[in-house]
Order: sequence, then structure tokens, then C-alpha cells
Amino acid sequence: MPQQTPSDLTALANHVQPFVTQSLQHFLPETILIAGFILAIVLDLFIKKGGDRRVTGYFAILVFAAAGYAAFQQWVPFNPLGHEWKGGQMIFFYFVSLTPPLGMMVVDNFSVFFKLLISLTGIFIILMSLSSEEVGMRKSRLGEYYSLLIGMAIGMYLMPASTDLIMMYITLELVSITSYILAGFMKDSSRSAEASMKYVVYGAFSSGLMLYGFSLLYGLTGTTNILAIKMVLANIFTNPATHPSTLSLWIATILSLAGMGYKISAAPFHFWTPDVYEGAPIPITALLSVASKAAGFGLLMRFLLFVYPTDPQTGNPILNWPMIVAILSALTMTLGNFAALQQSNIKRMLAYSTIAHAGYMMIGLVAAGVGTALTGMQVTEGSSGIVAVMIYLIAYLFMNLGAFYVVLLIANKINSEEIEDYKGLARRAPLLCVALGLFLISLTGIPLTIGFIGKLYIFTSILKIDPVTHHIKYLWLAIVAILNSVVSLYYYIRVMAAMFIKDPEQSAVADGGGALIITNEGALTYPFSAKLLLFAFLIPVIVLGVYFTPVVEFAGNVVRFFTLQ
Repeated sequence: MPQQTPSDLTALANHVQPFVTQSLQHFLPETILIAGFILAIVLDLFIKKGGDRRVTGYFAILVFAAAGYAAFQQWVPFNPLGHEWKGGQMIFFYFVSLTPPLGMMVVDNFSVFFKLLISLTGIFIILMSLSSEEVGMRKSRLGEYYSLLIGMAIGMYLMPASTDLIMMYITLELVSITSYILAGFMKDSSRSAEASMKYVVYGAFSSGLMLYGFSLLYGLTGTTNILAIKMVLANIFTNPATHPSTLSLWIATILSLAGMGYKISAAPFHFWTPDVYEGAPIPITALLSVASKAAGFGLLMRFLLFVYPTDPQTGNPILNWPMIVAILSALTMTLGNFAALQQSNIKRMLAYSTIAHAGYMMIGLVAAGVGTALTGMQVTEGSSGIVAVMIYLIAYLFMNLGAFYVVLLIANKINSEEIEDYKGLARRAPLLCVALGLFLISLTGIPLTIGFIGKLYIFTSILKIDPVTHHIKYLWLAIVAILNSVVSLYYYIRVMAAMFIKDPEQSAVADGGGALIITNEGALTYPFSAKLLLFAFLIPVIVLGVYFTPVVEFAGNVVRFFTLQ
């Protein structure tokens, strides 16, 4: 091997420098989070023993806000007069001689959408944590808690932006490891320790399956970049002379779906969800149910819609992965809803509810895979499925975080998460109960709430007539989803019946301090800050359920730039 001279190294450095500079310019939101993570740890070291460690939480809010603002600057607005459409900007190149060049990540409206969603969720979760007694009473570890929230956000930022199998695995593991620690944050609680241990075991198993699937994809194609994989598969499977058996590709796909299915709580990779949601602090449960699930869906859509080439004649993927996702969707929503019927703990009930909602969102993914041609700058029929998932994620953010916040406020006072202890609660906390009722109605998908808009777009995306057969291919999936929505109404109403109809078994409630204050009459009152945050969830659920055009336009702009260059 010839020895490289200093001049050769200088030439190489000069050649690489422009690509490094471009990558770092587009990596600003993640850089802010990384710097914030380090500074949050350092800041905690300077807080004296017995000092107010919530300062780290306020600092974390600033970090999330700054990262979100930097991400918003990457958003490409829709220009109806524009003639040249630009795809995503690849960064961290490792192969620049191809067209498009191959990189580890991409910055496009799709990835920016998830960055904005995660930033907003992160701010809400910190505000919820500042009101949480189970988090606040562990004052010595608050610095670590808020630092880990920022660290987890780094992984969630990178997941939907990853364009390489190695980067996909690394980012998923980054989110998983921080999730394990945060789920067991209350390590003095046996329930929390059990939740963290089960999370680790299930996570390690599913992660191993996904890594094995990725290795098979690498063995089949000789590359880990999703664009290169797509090109290789297109050459192999569209050429009759080289068309191999699809068995190995099916095995690789199913194994790869295991790790991503675990992250979004899709059956049969959902077993960790109820125990972890019940044992983790309520803010972390809310974070896992919204931000972590959203990042998982971003990763899953990026993988499925860009790895598998489409048939030039039909526009359908060469591998019928939409059918597998459709079966998993039906299984997920059915198992989640029927298991929720049996729950007496509201956190476990909401855990199974979030499994069911993952099934609903997977319908949009099925629709996105049917007749979708993400080639060049054209996104065809399946774009309605992508838009539907985006709208549903926005709706899910407000209604699910709102439901968990009410549960948190109530748990602060009555020190219970059992539905039986919610009996007659409307007499003592009417605003909280009305708000929780509206959030549950929205989760059901009843009109005049944002939840209805989310389900409307999800259902209509799958009800498309096949131009060849003139039939609705996945009509059965839409029917299963509608029936499951009816089932979900029962266990949501059960909570509302306990609050508004049933009489309390006892009127005495222990005073635990914190956000809620019990008066002499037994009514639950709370400070203005708690009320303000509650309305921050409640107003979008109602307003966007009536005036939803901005949400649809925003989601549509994601699809216009869901391409790679």
C-alpha cells in the first residue's frame, strides 16, 4: 500500500471540507441539543446541596425552544409560483460520486416536522414534570432527569432524519437507553424498577432482531444506505434475468420491523408498554406515548417508503409490505382496545389505548405504501396516507398529553391512579373532569374535536378505489378500525361515568401538597400556572377540531418535500 504524502492529505482535506461545512450548517438543531445536554449536566454540578434543582428544568425549556427555532429555520415553505422543487439536503456524506450523493442523514420537511413536534412535546413534558410530585420529591436527581430528557431528544431528532441503516440503529438505541433510565427514575419504587427492567429486556430482544434484519439487508445489497439499497433492489428485482427469491428479503423486512414495531408499541412487540407506562413517572409515560412513538413512526416511514422500490407499472412496492403492516395494524388496534376494557388503573388503560392508536396510525402507513411512487420529485396517490399520519400525530400530541396531565394533577392529590378512586370527582374538580372528558372524547374520535379530524383523514386515506380492480383493496381494514373505535368508546366512557355519575366511596382525601390544594369543602383547586398549561392542551383540541385547515396545509407541505436529492 503506497504511503500518503502530506500533499495528498491536504488535497483530501480540501476536498472533504465543503461537505463537512455544509453538514454542520444543517446540523444546528442537533448541535444545540448536544451542547444543552452537556451544559445541563455542568449546571447541575454548580447547584449547591439543598438548592433548587428545578433551574435545570427551566434551562432545558430554553434548550428545547432554541433547538425548535433552529429546526423551524430549516423548514422549506410552499411556493405555489415556484417551478424548481428541491428535495432533502443530504448531510454527513460518505459517498459523493453518486447522484444523489449518499449521506448518513437528510434535512427535509419530513424530518423538520418531527423536530418541531418533539421540541413542543419536550417543553410540555418539562412543564408537566415541574408540576409532578413523584418527580419533584426526588430533588437530588432532578438535574440528571432534565439532562436525560435533552439527551433522549437528540436521538428522537435523528431517527426520522436517518438515511443509513447504521444511523437508524444508533439513533434508536440512543432513545432506548435514555428511555430505560427515565422509566426507572423512581428507583426507590419497586414498580418503577420493574418497569425499567422489563423495558430493557424487551428492548434488547427487539433491537437484536432489528440488527439481524439490517445485516441481512446489507448482505443482500452490499450497502447500508437506504438510497443505495433501493437502487440495488430495483436492479435485481425488476430484471427477469436476476430476479431472486423474495424469501430472504421478507425475512430481513420482518426482522427489521421488530425493532421499529417495539418503539411504536405495535403488536406483537407491545408487551413492555402497560408495565412501563404504569411504573414510569407520569411525565415520562406521556413522553413515551407521544414523542418516542412519533420518532418511531418517522423512522418506520423513512425505512419502508425509501428502501423498497416500486413496480413501474402499478406503482406498488416490489415487496408487498403494506399487507404485513395492515395485518399488524388490525392486530394492534384490536388487542389494544380489548385489553383496555379490563384495566382498573387509568395509566394502564391509557397504555393500551396508545397501543390501539398506533394501530390507527399504521393504517395511514398502509395507504402510503399503496400506489406511492417516491421517485424524482413526484409523490402520487399514497401521499394522502403520509398526510393522514402527520395530522394524527399533531392531534395525538394535544389530546394524549392533555389526558396524562389531568391524571398527573389528580394523582398529586388523591395519590391514586385507580379509576375507582375517580368516583364523584367532578364535584370536587369540575374543570379537571370536564377537560379529561373532552380529551377522552377526542381520543375516541367524536366530531368537533381534533381526534375526529385525525381519524377522518386516516380512514379516508385507506378508502381508495384501485384503478385496476375498481375495488377498495383494504376496505376490511377500515371496517376493523371503525369497529375498534366503537369499542374504545366504552372504556373511555367508563372513566367519565366514574367522575360524573357515580358517588364517591369516601370524602376524605389526604393532602399531598404540590400543584393541587384541598379546601375545607373537599374541592380541588390549583394554581394559575396549572390552569394555563391545561388550557394549552384543551384549546387546540377544540379549535383545531373545527378549524383544521392550517393543520392539513402544514402536513401537506411535509409531503411536498418528502424526497431525497
